[in-house]
Amino acid sequence: MSSQQASEVRIRIDQLERLLMLDYEPGSEHALFDICDPNGHILKTGEVQGPITRVPLADVQGNDFILMVLDGETSTVRPIRLSSWQEGGMGDDLRKVA
Repeated sequence: MSSQQASEVRIRIDQLERLLMLDYEPGSEHALFDICDPNGHILKTGEVQGPITRVPLADVQGNDFILMVLDGETSTVRPIRLSSWQEGGMGDDLRKVA
């Protein structure tokens, strides 16, 4: 998988349900995600089930997280700040779900 494909990770957040939706088609059979706190402690982990992986965050404390996706030899890291989530406010690849 090329690094260009890794940039195709899209994140959407449903703030009402505290649900993260990861839009990503994995390039390997065993692509994984981790949701970490700002100190790097893993809070949630699981398999990327493309094209959309849904990760409930209701049971996770805090508003600042780091999403890491490991797909074969490729890794992608994205910061997530729920408290200031605004459409287009955190980069072109992040979108708010209405």
